[in-house]
Amino acid sequence: MGTPTTIFGDEIFTAADLNRRADHVLDEARNRPVTITRNDEAFALLPRKDAARLVEAASNARHMVDLVTAISAYRQAGEEIPVGHAFEWLNAFDGDELRDLQAEVYGAFRRAGDAEISWDDFEAVLHEWQDSAIALRSEALAAAFAAPG
Repeated sequence: MGTPTTIFGDEIFTAADLNRRADHVLDEARNRPVTITRNDEAFALLPRKDAARLVEAASNARHMVDLVTAISAYRQAGEEIPVGHAFEWLNAFDGDELRDLQAEVYGAFRRAGDAEISWDDFEAVLHEWQDSAIALRSEALAAAFAAPG
């Protein structure tokens, strides 16, 4: 029979438990992650949708870290982000706008992490800021705004 652990908060089963009582182990995994142990190895068993959400969260966390790193490594140091850098588009914004961007993107990141919004919604916020940067840099758009009405 599985024994609870306080480290991960999941139920621990042996490989023999899985072989003998697969239905029970899978029922437990439907409700929360379980650990299957074999020799000195441990395996996590959880619903595929939960695993996909974890992978998506990790990917978006990497984007968030890269964004904050670009801002702090370059912009806060008074430097332009180099051409070719994934976040070079941040150069379109001044300091106040970057603070607004960080606050909005971080808020969306937290809400997605708490499952209040989808990760697609988080990515949409980031893309909206990128689209705004493209618009700010557009000579055609600037000319259109400058043209007499």
